[in-house]
Amino acid sequence: MTRSAAPLLALLLALLVFPPAGGSPARAQDDFPLRPYYPEVPWITTERLMADYDAAVVVDIRSRFEYEVAHINKAVLLPLTEEDFSQKLEYLRPKQASEPMVFYCNGHSCAKSYQAAQIALSQAFENVFVYDGGIFDWIKAAPERATLMGETPAREDRVISKTTLNRRLISYQEFAEEAARPGTVVIDIRDPFQRDVVPRLPDIRAIPLDPLLDLVTSRIWTEKRLLFFDAVGKQVLWLQYFLESYDYFDYAFLDGGIRPIAGDPALVKPVIEVDRTVASDQARLLELTADQRLDNADRKVVSYLLANIKFDNYVVIDMGKVSEDTGMTETILLKSMRKLTEDGYAVHSVMQGMLIVQVDPRLAWKGETGDPLWKDKVEEFDRVIGK
Repeated sequence: MTRSAAPLLALLLALLVFPPAGGSPARAQDDFPLRPYYPEVPWITTERLMADYDAAVVVDIRSRFEYEVAHINKAVLLPLTEEDFSQKLEYLRPKQASEPMVFYCNGHSCAKSYQAAQIALSQAFENVFVYDGGIFDWIKAAPERATLMGETPAREDRVISKTTLNRRLISYQEFAEEAARPGTVVIDIRDPFQRDVVPRLPDIRAIPLDPLLDLVTSRIWTEKRLLFFDAVGKQVLWLQYFLESYDYFDYAFLDGGIRPIAGDPALVKPVIEVDRTVASDQARLLELTADQRLDNADRKVVSYLLANIKFDNYVVIDMGKVSEDTGMTETILLKSMRKLTEDGYAVHSVMQGMLIVQVDPRLAWKGETGDPLWKDKVEEFDRVIGK
């Protein structure tokens, strides 16, 4: 199991429900599309956060790379991918405290801040909020309390526009043609858990964003033609800030990332796994089968998850593919996932369109059950769900 995957999956739906502070419900749903999917997570407006700024404990749950591009000045960097994320929250603020604990990420449609708030709520933290306006709303409203590419006050004119980004996007056909040219460097900036398939292109270098930062700032490739691709076309924006700042001129991004071509075997190939044996504890399976709290949709989701264990007890799969394979809408799918979390069978998160699930190791385990790693994962899972 990769180190970065575990904390992402340490999610438990909170039992506390807080009413949102102010704003029109219809307007909020339009401008902040994730709020209806996380009704248990209270949100804070830009104006309220500005008023509470001095007292608030602000937590940036993005990657180091994204933080280095732009962040709220007083924010503490604690990536959601950090090992023991939930335990480290207690170093930032006591669970019972009047100061608001505020999580933020990139913008209105970034789910990671909601997921971080879920973790805090599930650990009995009080006064937890998500600032779903994100870093760019904050830069616009409070530039003197923001940093952009090392400068504060943050200059809004340095925020990369959609037009500037779009000029660097190329189709897969053009991307493949350029990748075949001598001297071109092709870099896969996806996180390891996102690499289910890879393009059928020569000499791809797999370098996630955080380690890539040191290579970019060293300017070792300024004379090369650089081609980058990510999972869904979102991460490349953060990379572009550094490429522009360090005088890289000859570069391009794959439009839409790997997702548009992921289902075409002529263009991509799977990442080969050696051992696909999945073991299960029959008693736990029987317990699940007899559970009257689960309906047919829930059982269908469980069956699908058990058939798609990727490593250890983890499932990492595109949400669109799950919906297509199961014939379920994402809304129904997420409803079942929440129920499975509440009932202690699995915990989950959604990151950049990928469904990431940690199944109870007693239900499914890719490898030998009973060994020290399996026992550790059982204990870890039980801690996450509160056993």
